[in-house]
Amino acid sequence: MKSREEHIEGYFFNDIGSFEEIVLKYRQNSINFARRYIKDREICEDIAQEAFATVFVHRDKYNPDMSFKTWLFSIIHNKCVDYIRKNKELQSFSIEDEAIAGGLFERLDTKIVLEQEIGRLKPNYRAIIQMVEYEGMTICEAAKVLGISEVHARVLNFRARKKLQAQLVKGGFEYE
Repeated sequence: MKSREEHIEGYFFNDIGSFEEIVLKYRQNSINFARRYIKDREICEDIAQEAFATVFVHRDKYNPDMSFKTWLFSIIHNKCVDYIRKNKELQSFSIEDEAIAGGLFERLDTKIVLEQEIGRLKPNYRAIIQMVEYEGMTICEAAKVLGISEVHARVLNFRARKKLQAQLVKGGFEYE
């Protein structure tokens, strides 16, 4: 069985099987990442597919000093921003309809509330929290995806966390 690095190396030498393995490995994470910007799952699937097509066509532009995942997510980020600009819509993270069925909660699930509050953040705040907290990227990797300096990414992460904390406290949650 090939390692992830062998699949990536094979893809650069036009091995279609290796590229298919890369798509299988990163497809769901790519869709989930796009959903932080755009709520429509089908559009997110299209964006992920376009991103993989871009990766395949423009493999000569890959910088081996950057992780493959960082490069892929930067492409997805750019495609999401392009989509939002083109459609002139403000996108927000959506909560599953089942979670709000009945209208009133007797007990709020912390995860749902957290996702709801993250969805209310500005897009760049949502993005940095998604990358660092959910995708496990370093601040440096997130900075590369967003096309900003590492210092700016650290400031953005700090401000996003502070804003999220303020929203949670305002909603009645204690923050430690």
